[in-house]
Amino acid sequence: MNSKPQWHFVGSVPENYERYLVPGIFVSWAEDLVEMAALRPGERVLDIACGTGIVARIAARKLGGSGSVLGLDLSGPMLETARAAAAAKGMAVEWRAGSAVKLPLADAAFDVVFCQQGLQFFPDRVTALREIGSWGYCLHNKTLRVRLSVPE
Repeated sequence: MNSKPQWHFVGSVPENYERYLVPGIFVSWAEDLVEMAALRPGERVLDIACGTGIVARIAARKLGGSGSVLGLDLSGPMLETARAAAAAKGMAVEWRAGSAVKLPLADAAFDVVFCQQGLQFFPDRVTALREIGSWGYCLHNKTLRVRLSVPE
């Protein structure tokens, strides 16, 4: 007989992520990240590995209807939760399935690129960062501001 306590997860991972982790941890980080980017009216924003979309939603709120925001994630269930959360607040965010390792997007399509928590989960971080960089931008370029928030 196994004497170790068993851990059992109950419910939907994306819904519980949105219900507990977003307000408890990620919303304040997302607010800081978007604030650091100093979004300007009309900018085109990409949130890579957006999860349930807290960064994308805060960016959309900050833009106030000007510009555009796209949330990209591999997980369909995370994107469904992101769509529902944005719709509940009347936010215009486009949600798309895709990989940071091979971005399914046109070159130079965005002014600001965020990645709050996803980098740690990329199967090939270097390739993903090169993919973002293949657009011809670097972190210090005035044309594109890239903010990567990576846990230490």
